[in-house]
Amino acid sequence: MATSLISEDCGKVSEANHLFATKKGLLVLRPGRDCCCFPYFTIPSGCYALVTSHGADVDHESTGSAVWPAGIHFLQPPWVAVSHLVTKQSVVLDLPVKACKTKDNVTVTIDVALVFRIMGDVALGEDPELVRHFVHELKPRGLEQQLRDAQEEAVRGLARGLKHTEIYGLRTGAKKDHALGERVKENILKGSDNIDVKDGEDDHDEQDDEKSEEGGYRDEILEGSSDVMDRSAAKRAFAKGCDSAAVMRAQLNKQFIPQGVEIQSVMIKSITLPEDITSQMNEKTMIISQNAQQKMYHENEMQTNRMEQEVQTLQQSFYEQRQEEITSGAERINEERVKLNDAVAQAIKSEANIREETAIKIENIKAETAFKKQEIKDRMHAEVLSIETEAQKEAAELLANTRLETETALSKAKIQASKNAAKIQMVISNAEGKIAPWLKQKNEFESQLRELEVFDELSLNKDLIINASKDDGVNLVVVADAILQHEANENNSSERSELMAELALTSQGSSGFMPMLASASSR
Repeated sequence: MATSLISEDCGKVSEANHLFATKKGLLVLRPGRDCCCFPYFTIPSGCYALVTSHGADVDHESTGSAVWPAGIHFLQPPWVAVSHLVTKQSVVLDLPVKACKTKDNVTVTIDVALVFRIMGDVALGEDPELVRHFVHELKPRGLEQQLRDAQEEAVRGLARGLKHTEIYGLRTGAKKDHALGERVKENILKGSDNIDVKDGEDDHDEQDDEKSEEGGYRDEILEGSSDVMDRSAAKRAFAKGCDSAAVMRAQLNKQFIPQGVEIQSVMIKSITLPEDITSQMNEKTMIISQNAQQKMYHENEMQTNRMEQEVQTLQQSFYEQRQEEITSGAERINEERVKLNDAVAQAIKSEANIREETAIKIENIKAETAFKKQEIKDRMHAEVLSIETEAQKEAAELLANTRLETETALSKAKIQASKNAAKIQMVISNAEGKIAPWLKQKNEFESQLRELEVFDELSLNKDLIINASKDDGVNLVVVADAILQHEANENNSSERSELMAELALTSQGSSGFMPMLASASSR
């Protein structure tokens, strides 16, 4: 809530919305141009914008309006720029009026708040020239001073016509204030100075008050019997002050709408009386409340006593009824027990009859079941024999057919196998005739490979003895000599092996020399 109205300079147009939102009472901004190199400028929404060229006001080219629309405007020379931005939002201005004298010369303080806006919106059918008039002629400081003077005059005149006991009757009637304000605005825009404050709502208010008194809405316990005069005084105070806010709004709009300012609402926030008078009124109210409290306390005590007596009476009656119910309940219990015993005996008899009938039915069911069972077994045995006979017959036929087909297939397979074997033998014979030389060469090559393997293995044997002679005797001598040399080199002579080698040499030598001796003797 603002306490004063101001105008300021700002560096850029883009700062306008932030400044209007944060600074209370700010109505007009004088922005500077961002850069002279750009052939355009922008106007933010929520503001009235006035454009000047070399200090002279310029109307919009297409609309001819003094207020330029929001947005970006291209192809503008550097000397054409936004000179003033005026806020469109409603502003709340706090205007307390102190030291107001009432009709009975009591000093009171009345705190009043005004809600107003700057006119010039084409969408609402207003003249955009009002914005230019406000900026150049009225200005924020001038508007503040005029509002203070007009509001103080209206409030002091209103307070002078009421006593201090009626001053609390001032209030803001929302429906009436709005309806009267719209009617005054229409009359002023049409050029009429007539302000008709009264309408048909006063009659309705008086009728509602009468209905409330006749309908029994009055609470004697809370208000007390001594409040009749105070109630009528409050009603008269309410009748005098109920339209005060609407009247002040109408009077202010009559003065300020031609200057481009619309008063949207007048709110009487608080009314402060001197402390001694306020304390007297509070004491009177407290006395009335204490009387009402005392009366309510006595009525509560009486009502509590009545309730306790009624509770005791009800308890006694409930006890007597309970005893009667207990007696009648015992009688009904005896009757029900007799009925229950009869029912139990009847139930036992019925149970015995049911058991006998059930046993007979069970025996009949068992006999029928045995008969059905035997009959089913007979039919089942006959069916089984029939099925087995048919199955054996079909099995024999299938087996004979299978054997026949098997023999036929085997015969065909043997014939085909014989033919295939003959063809195989023929193919093998032809193949062997062709590859016989190749097989011979292969076998010879494999024999040579095996001989080479044998020679290779013999070359690795250190004990191998090679002799060029084919004579067995010579070979035996060579082997015996090698054995003897080996035994001599090892120095671990074995008598058995040495002896055997010597015997072999002796026998071989004798067999070799005997023919020579025979030939020599024959000579």
